[in-house]
Amino acid sequence: MGKLRVIQIGVGGFGQKWLQILRDFENIEIVAVVDVDDHNLTNGKEILNSPHIPMYQDHLEAFANIKADAAIIATPPQTHKTLAMDALKADMYVFMEKPIAHTFEEALELFTESQKYGKFIMISQNYRWRPAIEAIRLCIQEGQIGTVEYGEWNFRRATKFGGWRDKYNEILIEDMSIHHFDLLRHILGKDATSIFAKSMKPSWSWFGGNAVASAIISFDNIMVNYFGSWVTRGKETSWNGDLRLIGEKGMVELIDDVPSMTLEDGKTQKIPLPNMPYTDQEYSLFELVQAIKENRKPVTHIEDNIKSFALVGGALESISKEKEIDISNNSYLIIK
Repeated sequence: MGKLRVIQIGVGGFGQKWLQILRDFENIEIVAVVDVDDHNLTNGKEILNSPHIPMYQDHLEAFANIKADAAIIATPPQTHKTLAMDALKADMYVFMEKPIAHTFEEALELFTESQKYGKFIMISQNYRWRPAIEAIRLCIQEGQIGTVEYGEWNFRRATKFGGWRDKYNEILIEDMSIHHFDLLRHILGKDATSIFAKSMKPSWSWFGGNAVASAIISFDNIMVNYFGSWVTRGKETSWNGDLRLIGEKGMVELIDDVPSMTLEDGKTQKIPLPNMPYTDQEYSLFELVQAIKENRKPVTHIEDNIKSFALVGGALESISKEKEIDISNNSYLIIK
């Protein structure tokens, strides 16, 4: 297999960062770029500095004219379902920024429809592929603190994006918490069984919707207390947030992106960072390429990632109905 030929759709904001990463990734060749905004395409041309890569404002025109192996989608979630389906129909693999879609209902529809095609959909959950996160995950999976019974996750940032994010009703849950919910599944090696969430909009918030949320999440017998704010005051956490998981033999922590472990003797030690061939977004691309080479589904394929997105859907339902939501018996969590 030679280089993976890709068409990138969306080169505004985060899309420009993806374009730079794709441009420099050794196993990928960008064969076309798509964006509805001509200004974004101009920026894309400057980033690529290659007059031979065609630019399109219509993705269907690009699909018809350019032969590619995969579509890289870095557009607002409202467009994900349509773009992903059109790419599958054009016989391409799909690699998308999170979340799967704008709503959980759309994500379910996309999952169901995608099963009719021979190519997979992969969601980039790039937070999984950070050495500090992997260090925590390995510590838990190797049983170094015994069976985990409870934990807490705190995320505090003051971030001003502007644009479509300012119009969401539950911006923290809908756009950011998916990262942390997915990391909990990844680190614990378990799927969530229930969630009870509440949210609010502080008086000083610059977001249109609720930018502060709290949730109690159950993973079988493990209880996790989750809190997040995008309009915090004072000291901020990293984008990963601060994490504590407590087990029968001790505790693991990720504070300011430094992983550590405290055992029953009270002594705290740093957890060494593992060596990884790539990290973050580059690892997501590495996993995409490897999955295609090895004729397998990637780790964060849509069948897996919909279980993380189910936590978002459950949280939104819980906020709306003001009650705990059981997500353990939903048929979509049983992937054949």
